[in-house]
Amino acid sequence: MLLVYGVAAAILAGYLTGGRARNYLLQPLRGVLLPALALAIEACFGLLAARWDPARWLGLATCAEYALLAAFLALNFRQRGVKLLALATALNFAVIALNGFSMPVTPIVYEDPNLAVWITRIESGALPEYTLVGWDAPLWFLGDTIPLLGGLASVGDLLMAAGMFLLVFDLMRQKPASAATDSGLKSKEK
Repeated sequence: MLLVYGVAAAILAGYLTGGRARNYLLQPLRGVLLPALALAIEACFGLLAARWDPARWLGLATCAEYALLAAFLALNFRQRGVKLLALATALNFAVIALNGFSMPVTPIVYEDPNLAVWITRIESGALPEYTLVGWDAPLWFLGDTIPLLGGLASVGDLLMAAGMFLLVFDLMRQKPASAATDSGLKSKEK
């Protein structure tokens, strides 16, 4: 959800500073279906968990999801914000991989009674992409441990939202190649 807020904030900021959504077409991102496929894989986790033991497929599915994200990031590495997205993705993957291919949720989750339903879903196995851990879990501080907007976020989630903000903001503020060249020539003539 944090990603959605980052994109929404970027669109608002882009419009407020003279950007336009159509400017995306000036230099569109490459491989945009890759993160969509990664999201589709993750969306299937609950369905897969209802049929098969996550121990049999979760590691492979998570690696496939992150491989798709890595490919997208590699294709667009020169865009502003993508390096931050790559760092965020690497941090999230590291903590997930070291915790049985599930995002660790620290004991801070028990402090908010509004998260009781979420805890129950994790414990029941309905959300195999999450695991409840103690403070001794590997890289616990990179897991979902930051209370935010009625839920929990990871450091990677925050960095990902910031990276998406920068990426979308810059895509909206792009100028046509001829306009950029013309303004460069005019400044050299002065």
